[in-house]
Amino acid sequence: METLNRRSVVDAHVHVAPDQAALMLEIMDAAGLGAVVNAGILEVRGIPFEDGMRAFERVFGERMRYFPTPDFGDTAPGFGERMAERLARQVARGACGLKIFKELGLRHRDAGGDLIPVDDPRLDPLWAKAGELGVPVLIHTADPLAFFRPLDEANERREELQRYPDWHFGKPEFPGHDTLLAQRNRVIERHSGTVFIGAHLGNYPEDLSYVDACLDRYPNFYVDTSARIGEIGRHPAEEVRAFFRKHQDRTLFGSDLVLGWDVFDQGEREDRSEVEAHYEDHWRFFETDERQIPYPGFPIQGRWGVDAIALPSEVLEKLYAGNARRLIPGL
Repeated sequence: METLNRRSVVDAHVHVAPDQAALMLEIMDAAGLGAVVNAGILEVRGIPFEDGMRAFERVFGERMRYFPTPDFGDTAPGFGERMAERLARQVARGACGLKIFKELGLRHRDAGGDLIPVDDPRLDPLWAKAGELGVPVLIHTADPLAFFRPLDEANERREELQRYPDWHFGKPEFPGHDTLLAQRNRVIERHSGTVFIGAHLGNYPEDLSYVDACLDRYPNFYVDTSARIGEIGRHPAEEVRAFFRKHQDRTLFGSDLVLGWDVFDQGEREDRSEVEAHYEDHWRFFETDERQIPYPGFPIQGRWGVDAIALPSEVLEKLYAGNARRLIPGL
């Protein structure tokens, strides 16, 4: 196991509400996190942006950066331009990026009732504005393959989907997994001057060769590791290690830790020791060579073990902090 000083680690993907900020700061100090990137929680909770930013700054100081999410409740004509203008105001106030949730392509509809695809040209002003402002877009498109398959006994994530039925998209009214990722890729290609961070290992951790090809094809595309160790670790450890070595400048550590968002049963995670163990599970996966160990999210995200990948220190330093600090303003 590598010996590392983790005090500068950046968790580039969390969702922490202002009323959980003090707890999060304690967890950061205990786990060795230098900073976190907090995504979309103010808008999800209906907290005014200015109020939320002031609350975060009082607790975190410079140790948190915030990515707002657009208001898809306003999809009357010209919504892309309005979203771009709003992002510019938020960045001027301290926002450092843009968060896109999976509902884009799956649920958000325009004023006429039509589904808004990820590559809808009406959103081009928003993507262009992010590039102009020099802030990255953290984009979650699609979900695990199992979420798009029939909800029967053969579905390996059945337990989780029964608990969260809104996460099941294996129905005719939803676009398919690969269709959604193709839409996302067209946006990345069309906006080469904008940095896109594909959440959850680009939302295809089941197929490392696909993610590898995307990273090779789109120089403005990056990925984070959030909430997908259970899938990443199912591949042979040597293959995964080679992936992270090859793309050591394009991968960011993220945990998808949630505090203060009821849809994720956050009350279960307010025990500080549980959350600290959540981070220890990540260090164990990335830093040791243990075999068939539990992973963050086990067993609700699938009842199998994963093989740790023992990354070398130079790769870990980029994964844990270097890449995030290079991409995200203010870190």
